[in-house]
This record gives sequence, C-alpha cells and structure tokens, in this order.
Amino acid sequence: MKSAAQLHWDYFLLLEKDLIAIAETLELSENNYSAYGPRLVQLILSAGSELDVALKSLALAMCPENDAATNNQPNMCHFKYMLIEYAQDQFATASVKFLRSEIVLTPWASLKDGPNCVFDWWASYNNIKHKRAEYYESANLKTALELVGALFVVDAYISEVTLEPHHGFTQIVDWDSHKHMPQLEQYYAAKYSIGKK
Repeated sequence: MKSAAQLHWDYFLLLEKDLIAIAETLELSENNYSAYGPRLVQLILSAGSELDVALKSLALAMCPENDAATNNQPNMCHFKYMLIEYAQDQFATASVKFLRSEIVLTPWASLKDGPNCVFDWWASYNNIKHKRAEYYESANLKTALELVGALFVVDAYISEVTLEPHHGFTQIVDWDSHKHMPQLEQYYAAKYSIGKK
C-alpha cells in the first residue's frame, strides 16, 4: 500500500503532465503570465484542491496536535499559522524553477510577513473556484505556476518530514533552492554517524 507521501507525489506528477501539455502551446514565460483559458482553469482548480489536502497531510506528519491537523475542515489560516510555527524558514525561502524557462518562483515567500500574510495565488484560486465567470481572467499562467510551485514545495517537504523518498521524477518543476526540514538533517546526521567513533 502506498504511503500518503507517495500518493501526493503521484498526483503531483499527473498535474505536472497537465502543465507540460499546456507548455506545448503556451510558452512558459513571464510575457505570458496574463494568458488565461480553460486548460489553465482546470490546472488551477486541481492544484488548489490538492494543495489543501497536501497541507493537511503535512500537518498530520509534522505536528499532529496542531489545529491544522486536528480541525475537521482546516483552512489556509490554520495552515499559515502551522507553517510559521514549524517551518517558516524552509517555506519562506524555498524557490522553485520551471525548466524550459527562466521562471523561478518563491510561492510561500510572504510567510516572512507573519500571520497576516496574503498569498495572491490562493485568493485567485478561491475566486476562480467560487466565482468563475467573474474572475475567469484570473485563471492565468502566473496563478497556475504559483499554485503548482506551492504544491511542489509542500509535497517535497512531506517527503522530508516523513523520511519517505519519492518514487518518480519531475520533468519541468524542480528546486531552485531550499533548506531541508529538521527531520531530514537529523536522519542524515544519524545515518552518517553510524560506525564513527
């Protein structure tokens, strides 16, 4: 049976395939950030929904007593407080690159601003989800890339927190830079201290 970490990663790889299909007709470029359309709507809604679920899995793995893990219906406010308390440095500085382009994003950077921080990509996702006709133009490439980048960070850190390596490689989304979670540092410290005197 697959672990939660692997299930999230497998789904991320499927979403990445959707992004690759979009990139075949729309260049991944800042010049195209405002481009919008139905395929981007689909990717945004899927990535946003999965991000919500993945954040809950991260909470359960990282801090099971936290409100983000115990609440039946946690929201982004719960997750922001959790990330600020347990992983602010890692998330706020994590940057994601999109291969085949010059794009590098730090989707969680506003966590540096504390609990009142705002994620524009999350606001856009909610607007598209609940008022699609009114906010259709918000379903653009920039929002899609930021959501996919945010999800990549969460899924990668789920793997580090649970010490479960992913199986399957990304094709166009990768780290530009990141700081490891303490669990991974402790794992490597223990692994490489075995046999040392």
